[in-house]
Amino acid sequence: MSHETQWYTNKELFEQIAAIQGEFKDLRHEMKETRNMIKKYNGLREELGIVKEKVERMEAKTEGKKTLLEAVRLWGGWLFAFITLLILITQYV
Repeated sequence: MSHETQWYTNKELFEQIAAIQGEFKDLRHEMKETRNMIKKYNGLREELGIVKEKVERMEAKTEGKKTLLEAVRLWGGWLFAFITLLILITQYV
């Protein structure tokens, strides 16, 4: 029976295991930071959606006001002329 030699000594194996444990600890820390960043990103996306809806509502209000003012500008002269015509007709009748 031949004498088998160990590839690593117990001390080397212990050091390697300790190094791997340290790397796993670092990896867990990085994963925790990544999860926190993802949570923040998702929160920002939600806030962005809310802000986008608010901006769209504001734009719709502004467009509505603009359309109303445009209608008043275009039809205001006709309305004034019609009211003036009615007043003149009632004075001569």
